[in-house]
Amino acid sequence: MRVVVSLGESGSIRESIRHALMRGADLVELRADLIWEEPPPPEHLSEILHGLGESVIVTWRSRAHGGVGDPQRRDWLESISKLCGYVDVEYENSDARVGNAIFSWHDPTGTPGQDELLRIAKDLLSMGGIAKVVTLARDELEAYRVLSLYKLDHGGRLVAFCMGARGSFSRRLSAALGSPLLYSYLDSPTAEGQISLDEALLLKGLLC
Repeated sequence: MRVVVSLGESGSIRESIRHALMRGADLVELRADLIWEEPPPPEHLSEILHGLGESVIVTWRSRAHGGVGDPQRRDWLESISKLCGYVDVEYENSDARVGNAIFSWHDPTGTPGQDELLRIAKDLLSMGGIAKVVTLARDELEAYRVLSLYKLDHGGRLVAFCMGARGSFSRRLSAALGSPLLYSYLDSPTAEGQISLDEALLLKGLLC
């Protein structure tokens, strides 16, 4: 399991990435939709990530998936995939030619039924790479429904948890159930219910 710090603030991005890695994070997620109004040109990202790219996940989260950005562009995803360790590719763009993808699906409004969750998770896992399923938990039962996806034969490639205060515990349990990534924050959360880097590192120490 690798601990991910999610960054969503502008400023000295290179220094923030370095600081998170020095504090013990294994990977840093750059939430580009929270930092820029438009997807940054690959040349600009290349300058920022020079020498650090392998430790970075680049995410442009669209509004449909709970972010603040416009829909992802396939050409942009394919271009930046050469600059970083992972690229978060939303479900609708699963045909993008990205070999280092985290194929993700988010429902920021709630949690669908079990059959729908299973269908989505299996579909994402069939794409290769890491599969990520995240929903909003309106109560604890919905969070447990998402965690039940770990019963699938996922080969250590499934990240499944819930957003929101009622689902925060699922982030912690996902680490114990086999998630390869545990998302956290350094200074301020980029999503409701996110845990701190210090707690994530303690969890990793207990489980690994």
